Amino acid sequence: MNILIGIGAALGLLLVLFKIGFRKVLHYDVIVDIALTGTLMIMFAGTFAGMVAAVAGGLTVSIILFVLRKLFKHEGFFPPEEEKA
Repeated sequence: MNILIGIGAALGLLLVLFKIGFRKVLHYDVIVDIALTGTLMIMFAGTFAGMVAAVAGGLTVSIILFVLRKLFKHEGFFPPEEEKA
């Protein structure tokens, strides 16, 4: 049951982030992964069951971001600067 709670929390946080911009979030997948896993650990801190939920959620975030980054192109928040000749 705790694993399902962690997965649900992770999916909810990812959904909110994808509202910012799907490809922009994928560009910064490592930072997003660390931030969401840390957020889940803070949210569920206090009990062993809470940490199990946080680790399950963090693993879910990592897997989803890894797969999506491989499947889709990604872009940064700022467009790349064009090189001047």
